[in-house]
Amino acid sequence: MVDTDGVANAFPLVFVVFLVVAGGIGFLSWQAQQKRMKELQLLCLNRGWTYAASEPDLTVRWNLPPFGEGDNRQARNVMSGQWKARPFTAFDYSYETESTNAKGETTTTRHAFGVVRVGLPAYLPDLQVTNEGMFHRLAAAVGLGQDIELESEDFNRAFTVRSHDAKFASDVLNPRTMQMLLAAPRLAWRIEATDILSWEAGQFSSVDVLQRLDHVSKVIAGVPSFVWRDHGYDPDQAAGGTGGGSAA
Repeated sequence: MVDTDGVANAFPLVFVVFLVVAGGIGFLSWQAQQKRMKELQLLCLNRGWTYAASEPDLTVRWNLPPFGEGDNRQARNVMSGQWKARPFTAFDYSYETESTNAKGETTTTRHAFGVVRVGLPAYLPDLQVTNEGMFHRLAAAVGLGQDIELESEDFNRAFTVRSHDAKFASDVLNPRTMQMLLAAPRLAWRIEATDILSWEAGQFSSVDVLQRLDHVSKVIAGVPSFVWRDHGYDPDQAAGGTGGGSAA
């Protein structure tokens, strides 16, 4: 025979324990976020960068994944400044999606990404490079162009390259740049209009931010001068050659 009185008496205790555990987890999460925020603020202070708790305009600036998805989009912990004489922004980006199961129950999921963006001196065609398979279907769905095979079989096995302009992709991903990317961590990046972005699911640490900035800066530096000139920018005439680019 089931002791219903015992079950009823135990329920309040179980509920209290649940609240204590949930509250503890919530506090630890808040504490970790506060620690990370101070870490990023200290990085900005030491580097002469600026820090903002949020910048809503960043949530609508780009249209390709991970942007343009879901609702309640947020850009938080925004760091801005100069990196190798180029403007940059690094921030936490997130959005929400809803799904409904067979019972009609709705679940809200928050998707979080760390994003680094470096400004370019000219408007360039879209070009995306990701780990083989990463965002592959999603990229095709949003119209990022064809899947491009380059001359390096090692590179083709390691990365997925998508662009509407195969020649542009081949010019940017020249042998020297492909060799650099194969030797470096496999980071996703994309040229979109006047920006180059790198992103990853989760949150960046200060070390991650510096690594991403260095990575995309090497990509920019490898763009040949003739590519810049073809798109209205001459690095040879720019003061200091800040647009990057190897000789034609």
